[in-house]
Amino acid sequence: MHTVPKPELNKYPPPATFTDSSHPVKVMRRVHRLYKACPSLSHITHTVLHCDHRPQYLQWFLACFVFLLFLLILYVPAYYQDQVHIGWSVNTSRDLRLYVLPENLTAIIPQPDICSKKLFLLIVVCSAVGNFEARAAIRQTWASAPIVTEKASAIRVAFLLGVLKHNTLQEQVEKESVLHKDIIQEDFLDTYYNLTLKTVMLLKWTIKNCPFVHYIMKADDNTFINIESLVHLLHSKGTTGLLMGDLICGAHPVSDSHRKMYAPSYMYPRRVYPNYLSGAGYVMSNDVVKQLYTAALQTQLFHLEDVYVTGLCSKAAGIRPRDHPAFTYRRRKIIPCLLRDHSVVTSHHMESAHLLEIWPRIQDPNLDCSNFNASQYAKYKNKKCNVQL
Repeated sequence: MHTVPKPELNKYPPPATFTDSSHPVKVMRRVHRLYKACPSLSHITHTVLHCDHRPQYLQWFLACFVFLLFLLILYVPAYYQDQVHIGWSVNTSRDLRLYVLPENLTAIIPQPDICSKKLFLLIVVCSAVGNFEARAAIRQTWASAPIVTEKASAIRVAFLLGVLKHNTLQEQVEKESVLHKDIIQEDFLDTYYNLTLKTVMLLKWTIKNCPFVHYIMKADDNTFINIESLVHLLHSKGTTGLLMGDLICGAHPVSDSHRKMYAPSYMYPRRVYPNYLSGAGYVMSNDVVKQLYTAALQTQLFHLEDVYVTGLCSKAAGIRPRDHPAFTYRRRKIIPCLLRDHSVVTSHHMESAHLLEIWPRIQDPNLDCSNFNASQYAKYKNKKCNVQL
């Protein structure tokens, strides 16, 4: 008897069965309708396909960000340093009244006896606290000229100082004042960028203590002054309206923060300074001192004292600074006959050694200057100074 084998029940899967919702044709129709309803899917697909470019864009963005941050790190300290460099930042008040205190007595050493009698000429030398040698050299040289030291002289020489932050030299200054009775000391920090305060304090002190002096000269402590020549010149001038020295014309503010005369635009935004006199040495009549002081109390402080006092303040007061060839901000040739000549009042950048060496030769009664021609050493003057701004 032949037996028929039984079929293997699980050898083949059962035929697929579909519900209405999962039938292939219906599924395709639903996808097609969804695509038509949302056409932005194609954009999404395109974006996804290109997403592997994102890291490259991100790298460029980060590189630019780091570069800008690096520039900012470099710029901010430089900007801050420029402001510290001149001592007057954008946010520092430049109202001069706050520093000069016009209603108060501010002098530490007022020295009122300097003008105990009516003076024809007072020369105030602006000197740094520690410049003992420079002051001593001046006392031994041009300030010891007979026209100053004679008993009936109406000429005095004084020195104006500020104070140091750590004033270890104060005791020496006080001893110097007691010995020579020619030190005026005001209560402000004695720094280069406070020279404007020093000169305005000079004006304030003069008005308070020397109301009847005819002429006041401001000078640096490295300036040689031929006082006989100066007195001779002043006798030929009027006693009012005088502001005279070495006139600087058409000068531009210095934009390089590493230079000494740097002037940031937030302190002086204009292109050219008004005409002004070099701070090496200039002379004023009594009435001009008062007018300049009044103008200074109403004019924003500027750290370059000669530009400020004889330029900005004189312009505000309606005073015209005058040029005279006897004054110079340069150092003249160190020739005895030249420095003795009446055509010379000042010579700048004269160190103590220069003064001490040349003075005995200038004062030598046997010095023969009969054939000396001072005109060949006349100072050069910029033609712009022929025009008043």
